Amino acid sequence: MQPMIRSIICYPKAILFISKNSKIMKTINLFSKIILTAALLAMVTIGFAQQDTLVLDEILITAKSPFNLTKSNIQGQTIQIENPHDGGAMFINQAGFGVEKRGNYGMEPVLRGFKYSQLTVLIDGGIHSTNACPNRMDPTISQVAPEEIDKIEVIKGPFSVRYGAALGGIINIVNRKPDRSVDKKVMGAVEAGYQSNGGNFYSNLFVQSVMNKFDLSINAGYKDYGNYKSGSGQEIASSFSRFGYALKLGYQFSDKQRLQLSWRQSMAKDILYAGLPMDADKDNSSILSLDYAANNISPLLKSFKLKAYGSYVDHEMSNKLRPAYKAVQAVSPVTAQVFGGRTEFGLQTSASNLLFAGLDFKHIGKDGGRDRLVFKNTCTGMEFDPPKYFFDKTWQDSNHDDFGIFLENKRDIGTNLVWTLGVRSDFVSYSINDPDAGFSEQYNGNIKPDNRFDLSGTTSLTWFLPKGYNVFVAAARATRSPELTELFINHLSVGMDAYEYLGNPNLKSEVNNQFDLRAERKLDKLNLFADVYVAYVNDYITAAVDTTIPRIYNACMEPKFTKVFTNVDEALLTGFEAGFDWQFAEGWQYKLAVSYVYGQNLDWDEPLPEITPLTLQTAVGYKRNNFHAEIHGRIVNAQDRVSTRFNETVSPGFGVFDFYADYTVLGSLQMMAGVRNIFNKNYVEHLSRAYKGMDINSLYFEPGRSFNIGLKYKF
Repeated sequence: MQPMIRSIICYPKAILFISKNSKIMKTINLFSKIILTAALLAMVTIGFAQQDTLVLDEILITAKSPFNLTKSNIQGQTIQIENPHDGGAMFINQAGFGVEKRGNYGMEPVLRGFKYSQLTVLIDGGIHSTNACPNRMDPTISQVAPEEIDKIEVIKGPFSVRYGAALGGIINIVNRKPDRSVDKKVMGAVEAGYQSNGGNFYSNLFVQSVMNKFDLSINAGYKDYGNYKSGSGQEIASSFSRFGYALKLGYQFSDKQRLQLSWRQSMAKDILYAGLPMDADKDNSSILSLDYAANNISPLLKSFKLKAYGSYVDHEMSNKLRPAYKAVQAVSPVTAQVFGGRTEFGLQTSASNLLFAGLDFKHIGKDGGRDRLVFKNTCTGMEFDPPKYFFDKTWQDSNHDDFGIFLENKRDIGTNLVWTLGVRSDFVSYSINDPDAGFSEQYNGNIKPDNRFDLSGTTSLTWFLPKGYNVFVAAARATRSPELTELFINHLSVGMDAYEYLGNPNLKSEVNNQFDLRAERKLDKLNLFADVYVAYVNDYITAAVDTTIPRIYNACMEPKFTKVFTNVDEALLTGFEAGFDWQFAEGWQYKLAVSYVYGQNLDWDEPLPEITPLTLQTAVGYKRNNFHAEIHGRIVNAQDRVSTRFNETVSPGFGVFDFYADYTVLGSLQMMAGVRNIFNKNYVEHLSRAYKGMDINSLYFEPGRSFNIGLKYKF
């Protein structure tokens, strides 16, 4: 590993030299603007259409090669055998990803250093939802059960404009839907399992019915997880319970047309968050969507898709299980709603081009606050009888509207080269309907952000070369408008450190200028890949201490001042992923992947916070007939490139290994077994938040050894 690490250290230094050279950076900026201009000109001159496969819930098309170099998939079979307990946990074994953990529920993926709204997370090809909790206890991905997922599609980088402003990548969660290829009128599966570390129980039921043109499916699951123990035997506050279901009703007009109504609810409660100052008493979400899709309508109109959706999150958190509850009883009921839709046409006029054209709209609204009943002034020791009541405006009834229009063209140039060109514009507006007096005063009443017109564009070339070689090169300029937390949060501790954070209505949109180069080689039993990327971000949104703004709550405590969201002119994210998979004998397969991210705040000349360390993924598996087994290892380097301004902690390296196996009996009964953390390693993930507001002062250690068993019966 040492020679590899030395070469990796040299790589970002060269990039950093380029980044600090203003002439070079101006050239990059000019180049990115040329991309947009070229895209606009090309769209009015290029012909249309290429033979592709379009599916209702999927966002991506099937290329002529078995490889699609713009994306990677996490298959449902992989999710099933690893049996992750939470949506975010599905990404821990994927190259290029890290997982941010505040609790054992509601974990979030981080892709190449991009996180939160820098990643576009979709459900079924276009449904958006959002967190109501300002500390992101309830991210979009937590609102879908892993057992419901058919696969996850990932575009690494801003290389598609069809699904919203994607600054760092796109994650599309494709959920299970009725299988009309099966002759049975009713079929399904029921499963249940137990995990020893925490005394965890999970169960799931899937049933579908297909009758002529109608089909109906329901997926429902229940989980009851307890506090787990780390490798050293320390009990970690991590328990939760969750019940959720998804109902889908479809009408198949013909092989070319489908209408589908989907309704999904998730209800979680009693969720402990060791990495946050409060816990969640409840986290309920509801999502309703209506989809229509038609394919091969005419020689010109290849496809038409229409989607409308709405989501609502009802979240409540409190500090009733924390030591501070004796002095201040705090309960925070908050809500978030998203509604919108999209429509898209696929136009074909020749055998060499396909043009996607469409528009979308998304409205986000957040409201709610924090009720505080103060029994004791923790600074002076003064007690109040009766206690004093306060209401803190968290979201200030804020809204975010985004209307977008996009064009994305795919053209075959000869038989082995595909050119993709896309452009997108977003008209973005905000409102704040119930501002806090102190927040308004801080900005002299100028608290409504300006409307903005954001422009994004991408272009890429994919070569399918002889002897199994494939090459993908892409460049993009992507723009992301600030989210409501960054604009309007009002003196709350929402970061990784202990500061109160204050929104800034004057923030600019982030702009990512990214370049990717990916190469693959497919041999008879060996597949190799390597991907190198550079992302130069202008107006990167971060937070800085303002010594003119004192903290409001517990004013006697450190830190004394407030952090305000701000833009920095230049930030750099660069790195690589590389690896191979090898079928070295009949039924046997070996996989290896290594990934590295280098993040630097060029204005402040320090590392960006919360960057995943150098990670190596390795796995050996055997699959034959009805038996499948795999040993997976993850070896993570120490992360000592940390941000001092965010009080980030250096994390030690570790290696952890898991075992998974499943065996199917009589074609219908599947038995699953596994051991997580085989060697009972006591370790900490770098992106896990340290304990906050608890009696114990500790890093957030991961689970120790756990023995897992499960049964699944298909009928």
